[in-house]
Amino acid sequence: MNTQPDAPLQASTATARAVIRALLDAGVRNVVICPGSRSAPLTYALAQAAAAGKITTHVRVDERSAAFLALGLAKGHRIAGEPRPVAVVTTSGSAVANLHPAVVEAAYAHLPLIALTADRPARLRGTGANQTLDAQATMLPEVVASCDVPAGAPNAGTLVCDTLTAARGRCPGPVQVNVQFDVPLVPTAAEAADDWAEELTCAPVPTPEAVETEQVTAAVDALTEATGETIVLAGDVRGFPLAGLATALGSTGVPILAEPSCPLVDSSAAVPAHPQVLDEHPELLDACRRVIVIGKPTLFRSDAKLLASDRQIIRIPAGAEVGLAAALDAASPAGAGGWADRWINAGRQVGVPASRRAGVVQAAITASGEVRPHVYAASSSAIRVIAETIHAVPVEKRGHVHASRGLAGIDGLISTATGFSRVLDPEVPVRLIIGDLAMMHEIGGLLREAGEELPALQIIVLNDDGGQIFAGLEHGQDHLVPYFQRFFATPHGRGFADLAAGYGWPYTRAGSPAELAEVLAAGEPGIIEVPLPPVVSPAVR
Repeated sequence: MNTQPDAPLQASTATARAVIRALLDAGVRNVVICPGSRSAPLTYALAQAAAAGKITTHVRVDERSAAFLALGLAKGHRIAGEPRPVAVVTTSGSAVANLHPAVVEAAYAHLPLIALTADRPARLRGTGANQTLDAQATMLPEVVASCDVPAGAPNAGTLVCDTLTAARGRCPGPVQVNVQFDVPLVPTAAEAADDWAEELTCAPVPTPEAVETEQVTAAVDALTEATGETIVLAGDVRGFPLAGLATALGSTGVPILAEPSCPLVDSSAAVPAHPQVLDEHPELLDACRRVIVIGKPTLFRSDAKLLASDRQIIRIPAGAEVGLAAALDAASPAGAGGWADRWINAGRQVGVPASRRAGVVQAAITASGEVRPHVYAASSSAIRVIAETIHAVPVEKRGHVHASRGLAGIDGLISTATGFSRVLDPEVPVRLIIGDLAMMHEIGGLLREAGEELPALQIIVLNDDGGQIFAGLEHGQDHLVPYFQRFFATPHGRGFADLAAGYGWPYTRAGSPAELAEVLAAGEPGIIEVPLPPVVSPAVR
């Protein structure tokens, strides 16, 4: 039944609907909405599109957590093999500033996050008008594209479509769509009742192209020389599909030094404990003349030292991994016999640390059944302990590790993991391994809408009452002991049982790796707190 109004649409309604059509044309299926009056035209239009089954909406009261929820949804889409942009809607003013932490992570992780920011009309800028940020349209400088849509602009849809194109390229990133709205900000009764959204369609997911770049060509040339002088250093690949790259690289006989959040860590050529190998085996390092970098390696100082050397460094651009795999398959490399084995054997001599923390993390990344879980790792100690333990777990029982390594902050990890879990196969467990400080940092990410189901997410909190990462850095030296506890360890003396109850999450305490494994095997979502010895400076142990 066509119930569209006979009268012309109000300017705010027409603009909002043009924006929503552009979102769907760009493949958007999920939008996170923050309540606000200036953004109300967008909210009403999105609610109508959601009622017609064209889009899924999520509501969050805090813009910072909302942006990270959207970021997690975008990352989940990429991991699921259907890369789609995700939008977050805010009102004007300081609300927009709260998007910035997620936008910078999206920029460096090449995630298609759309900051859809409502604004007051341009005539109010510079006048001191309420909740009017004069430079709102340019306050997120890390975006790869932006537009400032004038109030009532007849070409709003075109302006938005042109901007959204940048979010969907081979190497995507965040964009800002700033839309000015003048009053009235609410639809008429006829506009609220019409069925305009029934005719909306969503664009299909584009197929990743096998792009061959200059760096890909140079890498293939290096990998097909059976000289034993090349290594692959693989960091976080931001969820980009590797499409057979592990198999293709395995045939080259080249060692792979992979961070745990890179799928190449599962390759038969992956080197266990590679930071220690780099530090303790100069004979292997001296024989290396060339380093091929895939993804963004940021975890280890030994890797940074390697990249700062005078060896030839070939960096594969983000999004070009599919092209490298295709080119290697076509080249049929001969393989550098024995070269990878020397590195792998050296790594196997290192072993796994015999600590309670390592045992707990090993349990957390190990599958409870036949299905390998998704494991989202916090950016400080958690991901580094995973790196120490992951090779002790057989590949077929090992979780698929993911992380926010764009800027590697502890920001928004609860919301990111929540969004991540919302778009993945519900039959595959999703676990977040997080420290107590990172958990406290975004505790508001546990808040969800009344009536919203818990995400299929198990949050494993490693609670050592402080910042364990600093104990392993130079801040743990003897002469710095007076400063360490208060300014770096930052003990807080809190547990998470009451916080879990306050936010409506099930809570369990696991005192050992065996207890943790038992809780995880039950498969129920919730918060699992694992108490660990408190953080102290190594100098006073």
